[in-house]
Amino acid sequence: MPALRIIAVLFGFPIVSTLISLLLLDRGIFSWTGLDFFTAFWLLITFWYLAQIAIIARILKSSGWSWSDIGYSFNRKETAYFVAGYLLFAFALLGFVEFSLANVGTDPEKVKALSDLANLTPKNLPQRLVFTFMGLAAGLCEELVYRGFAIRSLKSRGINQWLAFLIAAFPFVFQHGLKSIDQFWWFFIWALVFGAIFIVAKRLYITIVIHWLVILSAVIAILQTLT
Repeated sequence: MPALRIIAVLFGFPIVSTLISLLLLDRGIFSWTGLDFFTAFWLLITFWYLAQIAIIARILKSSGWSWSDIGYSFNRKETAYFVAGYLLFAFALLGFVEFSLANVGTDPEKVKALSDLANLTPKNLPQRLVFTFMGLAAGLCEELVYRGFAIRSLKSRGINQWLAFLIAAFPFVFQHGLKSIDQFWWFFIWALVFGAIFIVAKRLYITIVIHWLVILSAVIAILQTLT
């Protein structure tokens, strides 16, 4: 893999993500859409994740690589089943959350506290629906980019795979923009966990599934507001 392309991905993607995250500083910026801020923000993030996957696909093709070269061996049909499995689980989880909220009720004080301490937790149904699709794209994209592509491409340049997985952890952290400032160790430790699993298993689908589960944990965080 050409060094320039590796650098462009591992530096360029986190920089763009950080710039997008600056939108968090102005919660009224999407008011013209008629959507609440986080619904619009997560839609934008979802498109950015999909764009990253498309860019990686183009880089792989132009470099003579395939998805299997970075540890993703599913064909289109298998990928469709894989995505369908995520959606089935995610919507079952979402249904459980909505049922619990509707039948138990929430404590307004707890909702306010959650808003202050965990402001990226989806707090209403439209947000949770968009967040679910964002999680699908995020889990796929970040594992394809920061585990599969990053580790395998660095290894192709003669870098030891364990050093490569350590190097790849840093751009993964800053892929999360402003959140990486106060949650550096959270993202860094998960990067090490995902990287180690990928190196041992040599397949991305395991880390993708775990990544999806971590993301979806934010959906059930709202349950701590139940009365």
